[in-house]
Amino acid sequence: MADVMADVEADVLVAGGGLAGLAAAALLALHGTRVVVAERRPTTSLHPKARLVNVRSMEIYRALGVERDVLEAGEPNAGFVVADTLAGEHATWVAPPPEETSAADDVSPCRPYSCDQQRIEPILLRRAAELGADLRLATAVEGLVVGGDGVSARLCGKGGAATVRARYAIAADGARSALRRQLGIGMHGEPVAGTAVSALFRADLGRALRGRHVDAILCRSAEAFLFARGSPADRTWQLGTHLRPGWDGAALPGHLRDVVRAATGLPDLRPAIESVQTWTTGAWVADRFRHGRLFLIGDAAHVMPPYGGFGGNTGVADAHNLAWKLAAACRGAEPAGLLDTYQSERLPIAELTVAQALLRSRKTPGRPAPPDQVDATALVLGFRYPPAAGAPVEDPAAPSGEPGTRAPHVGLTDGRSLLDLFDPTAHTLVADGEVSRADVLPGHRARWDAVYAGRRVLVRPDGVIASVSSPGSG
Repeated sequence: MADVMADVEADVLVAGGGLAGLAAAALLALHGTRVVVAERRPTTSLHPKARLVNVRSMEIYRALGVERDVLEAGEPNAGFVVADTLAGEHATWVAPPPEETSAADDVSPCRPYSCDQQRIEPILLRRAAELGADLRLATAVEGLVVGGDGVSARLCGKGGAATVRARYAIAADGARSALRRQLGIGMHGEPVAGTAVSALFRADLGRALRGRHVDAILCRSAEAFLFARGSPADRTWQLGTHLRPGWDGAALPGHLRDVVRAATGLPDLRPAIESVQTWTTGAWVADRFRHGRLFLIGDAAHVMPPYGGFGGNTGVADAHNLAWKLAAACRGAEPAGLLDTYQSERLPIAELTVAQALLRSRKTPGRPAPPDQVDATALVLGFRYPPAAGAPVEDPAAPSGEPGTRAPHVGLTDGRSLLDLFDPTAHTLVADGEVSRADVLPGHRARWDAVYAGRRVLVRPDGVIASVSSPGSG
């Protein structure tokens, strides 16, 4: 990783090296784009944030070549328990969403997974570096200027200061994005009341678990959640609760230890607290995702309650949508208006996702879903670019095959998915004959017939159908 020592020229400057920023950097570098990432913090995230990796993100990590690393760093999602304490009777178990218990080869070759953000970020950092990205930690972006033919900024870090000039920039600098505010981009939505507090701790909870496995538990007696973090080989725990009157300053860790004891049902427990964060949330979407040659992704573009685990995954999907378009523009191969489609495609999806996260935040854990709650699988795999009026998503188990929808998974007889044949750096033509019905698993031939048979399906680098034609056309 480079220190800031000399002026630098790049294709894309990424301001922010969190989950979305590092995903963008790795995807851009996969395309051979010259990318510089500047992250203010000296390390990747240390405190657990997002944990659920949805099936769409796993598909993206698969295309990026890091799916196995993510699987090794995490564990399958086991749902969550509602009980008085961890040590008490676990009377209510809430299963993972249906898409996490369905057959692995049904709608995707991947499965949703549990892997903490602070474990995924180093994986993306390493992959971006392997692909040639210029990664600069402990480095702030200051004085960004967006011009008609490029962007420029000062990079200030431990090696001094330098000027970076790039053709484009990505603001991935978080929910309080300084770049978004600097450019005067407003946000629409609504606040969510209250302040949350989170503590990462280590403790031997074997006495409370008594051989039971718990991924997450709502401990009613403590008004708190406990989350298993890391993996079985390196287990840490996270306490999540609300900030209460008088909890501030140096006394906060002591109050949190008391809540850990109440939540676990172990009054003599001595938890070792490693990290504490307080935070507020809301349901907000930026008014626009583009300002000339600068683009917003991740929390800089949208903020949502954590319910459903959509936040970090939506940022990774932003990066996936944008990276190939910027790469095309940097190669001089950008069709007219291609970069405009980032906002027209992703902003409506962000609004829908934020609304769904807010809806879930208002539901009592364990209660049935309200009528207007969209199935999580449809939300992340059944998207439409742009969303159709009255039908923003489709059932990924019965895909339409229309342009603007995800090219569906079809299992092949050699053990691969059709998705594995797509080039993540170029458009892929799926032509009936080059892949035939005989190559498809019997259980997936109806999907092949509905979407691919007798057609020429052009698939974008992000796995979205660009166009459909008959063999004799064009």
